[in-house]
Amino acid sequence: MNQNGDSLRRRVFSLPTLIALVIALVVLGLAIWRAFDVDWAALRRQVLDMDPLKYALALGLYYVGFLLRGLRWRLIARTAGFGSLPGVRLPSTLTCSAIILMGWFANSVAFLRLGDAYRGFGFARESGASFPASLGTVLAERVQDMFVVLLILALATGALLFTHEVAAPGTVVGVAFLLVTLLVAGLVAMRVWGERLAGFLPERIRAAYLKFQAGALASFRARALPVQILLGMAGWVLEIARLYLVADAIGVDISFTVAAFAALASAMLSTIPTPGGFGFVEGGLAGVLIVLGLGHTDAFAVTIVDRSISWISVIVFGGLTFFLWHTVRQRAGKRAAPGAQLGGQSG
Repeated sequence: MNQNGDSLRRRVFSLPTLIALVIALVVLGLAIWRAFDVDWAALRRQVLDMDPLKYALALGLYYVGFLLRGLRWRLIARTAGFGSLPGVRLPSTLTCSAIILMGWFANSVAFLRLGDAYRGFGFARESGASFPASLGTVLAERVQDMFVVLLILALATGALLFTHEVAAPGTVVGVAFLLVTLLVAGLVAMRVWGERLAGFLPERIRAAYLKFQAGALASFRARALPVQILLGMAGWVLEIARLYLVADAIGVDISFTVAAFAALASAMLSTIPTPGGFGFVEGGLAGVLIVLGLGHTDAFAVTIVDRSISWISVIVFGGLTFFLWHTVRQRAGKRAAPGAQLGGQSG
């Protein structure tokens, strides 16, 4: 794990990653400037006149969501039987939450969603479980997340249609439905044919795959799912509240239903393997808000302020957590080394 952690740190803080981020920022800025009718002076006034208390509340609710996600992940791992395995100890809710935050930090600054793999490594190190099985619980959490996102999107779409507020873009719901269908189909295929197909793999890869499969499939038990789904819904409601409060803080009037649709659409775009979904989330969130009735300037003002929480703050707080976590681990390892050597000599 030390080697993997060092490798991740090198990739996250590498010069190519920083150069790519700068280029992406320039390209996105030019694209917005050329493609959208934004009154930049009015946008600047909106941001500068922002209500700091509402912004702080939005920020606080967003990070409470990490605690709910950490609790849910811990319950998923317990459902998968991690707590009963010899030599395995379930990490605390706070530890699970910190690992999720560090994983999101890695996803926010690196390409190819390295943070998901980091979460598996981090959980494996803290619990003593295998990395493939730990990664299986990450997959189970992703499946639950997409199911909850689809459910809330469907409810928001129904509410928008019922109130005749605006016409919700059906493409967003269709994409969510397709993703959930593919994920569920993958789990079903894993359960039905997984072990048979694993027989064609090399022995080392087969053993890792079977642990991954066990971690993923064992996470879904009927008795445990309702609590996990409710925690997932609570986490996403906090994400929606974040966007709603951000809009309110800069004087943009949107309903909670519109905020729900826009927040979940942007969350889906964040899974695209650029740093934090950069470029896709900003354009997508602003575009959805415009389709749902906001003017271009208001839509981009909401997008910029919201991304200062959902992306920039994750880089700041997640990066600080990442740095302190690994610094403490390294020092603890150095302190333990002399004791280990003494033990070896005395034995």
